[in-house]
Amino acid sequence: MRNRAWALAIAVALLCFGCSRKPAVDGRKIFLQSETELNKVRSFRAHIVTDEDGGMATDVEYQCDKGIAHYIETKENPASKTEFIATDTLLFRRSADVADANWSGERRASNLRVCTRLLNGGQLGKMGVRFFSPDQERILPLFAYYAHEDAVTITPMGSEVVDGVSSEVWKVEDKALFVPLHTVWIGTLDRLPTKYVEGDLAKPRGTVTFSGWGEQFDIQVPRAAYFPKEAGPEMLR
Repeated sequence: MRNRAWALAIAVALLCFGCSRKPAVDGRKIFLQSETELNKVRSFRAHIVTDEDGGMATDVEYQCDKGIAHYIETKENPASKTEFIATDTLLFRRSADVADANWSGERRASNLRVCTRLLNGGQLGKMGVRFFSPDQERILPLFAYYAHEDAVTITPMGSEVVDGVSSEVWKVEDKALFVPLHTVWIGTLDRLPTKYVEGDLAKPRGTVTFSGWGEQFDIQVPRAAYFPKEAGPEMLR
């Protein structure tokens, strides 16, 4: 009788243990949900930090429904600040260290591939070797790519608060990529990314922090700019 009671107690304990375990979270479904939410927005801010040229930080505002972006690039060595305004076909720049500096411009395609990603829901294949920069669509986490690649592992790493936003942390590993390790922070309420790190967290190759999803930014094309390659000024409006 005693042996039977012990067997019953053990069976009940094992059953309760199984019931108390939380179901495994499917990171691929989570990432596809975030891709869906990401493709609904048309504007946002990004703060990009890389080790390029001894250290560089870039603060960007994207207004993709109007086809324009504004950003300031800060380099550490040598110390300098440069202001940019980008459209689909034009890139303007001037020193941000000098008040009312004149703009120079160049005709250059594919300045707003980030916006192409948002507007068209486009996805990339394998990522390249360049550092993160404002003209690259891959500064946005490749949620659908990660979700559909069989070789990718997506692992939950807990939760953190990023600039006041409660976020889930996800580690992504894909040995087929040039940089195999990525970490993504996703807002628990809106499912949009709050932070994205390329490489090891202890020494990241690039970090992007996101904010201002859906905000409206008043970005204007310069009234006039000098186009060095065309050896002359041009009035733009």
